[in-house]
Amino acid sequence: MTRSTTVRTAPSISPPSASKGLSKLKARAGRIIYRFLLSLLFLFVFHLPSASARETLIGVVMPDNTPYYSTMHRAFVRELKRLTPPGQRLKIILQRPFPDPIALSNTARKLIAADVNLIVAYGSSATLAVIQERTDIPLVYAGFYNPEATAVQGRNVTGCGFKVPLTSILRYLRSLKQISTLSVVYSSLEEDSVRQANEFQRLTIEQHIRLTKINIKSRRDIEKLKSTTDDGAFFITGSAIVSSFIGDIIPMLQEKMAPSASIFPDQTADGVTLALYQPPAEQGKEAAKMAAKILLGTPPKNIAPEVLRDTELVVNLRAAKKIGINFPIHLIVEATTVIR
Repeated sequence: MTRSTTVRTAPSISPPSASKGLSKLKARAGRIIYRFLLSLLFLFVFHLPSASARETLIGVVMPDNTPYYSTMHRAFVRELKRLTPPGQRLKIILQRPFPDPIALSNTARKLIAADVNLIVAYGSSATLAVIQERTDIPLVYAGFYNPEATAVQGRNVTGCGFKVPLTSILRYLRSLKQISTLSVVYSSLEEDSVRQANEFQRLTIEQHIRLTKINIKSRRDIEKLKSTTDDGAFFITGSAIVSSFIGDIIPMLQEKMAPSASIFPDQTADGVTLALYQPPAEQGKEAAKMAAKILLGTPPKNIAPEVLRDTELVVNLRAAKKIGINFPIHLIVEATTVIR
């Protein structure tokens, strides 16, 4: 008799499918990557430098109510924007104080406290006010008369000045009328205005002309013009303070039937009789080129300062007619601009 034997096997346990495990792994990895990218985006938006954080601050000290500097500044801004690399944002903080030493020093301190990247100063007084603060912020100057004659120096300082031949101005005035006295309108508050007055003093001694100096520090000083002689001519220095009162000064000179000359351009019909000046836009452009180099990392000490000497002559026939003067034909021919 045959006995049957039944063999029992243990129930098998099926392992998880490989595809199902892989799907879970991918899902988990996806969540990790998502969280990583989200964190990265958060860091980029909130912690990395933004466009505003990369904004370059430029502080500008420009004596108020001086058209010569205003023209210079407009040219500076246009040229600097042209030279600025794409993506770099510029913010220009323009300060226009009255050009006395206290106001200029306060303005310089204000810009230094604002931690600007660069300071631009127009004219000798503004430039020297910034230098005296002994800041490490780079300084670019423009509109500085003959800076080679004064102590404009420092490892963080460079700029563009100008020079006008004052001997030519005196020659032009003498061709208009016989001059026994030259009155120089200047301001003792501005270093380059004083130098121009002193330079004319040397010239008049050589040519046997009497010189009088009229120091303008405030509006009330304009009254000094009334006591000057009627038999002479006037030279108006490149002073920001004097320039701010030019609208009051010119009528007083015309009452004396006296010709006037300046190194600041005056395109108004009732302005100075003649002007010999260095075009301000050229200085603005040169200053912008220097500023652009500094903002790209070049130290100011490695940028040589410049002195522009090309000039333009403006003769004002209309103003001359008011005081009974006729311009000689050679001056009219020589002039760059003739106001009729």
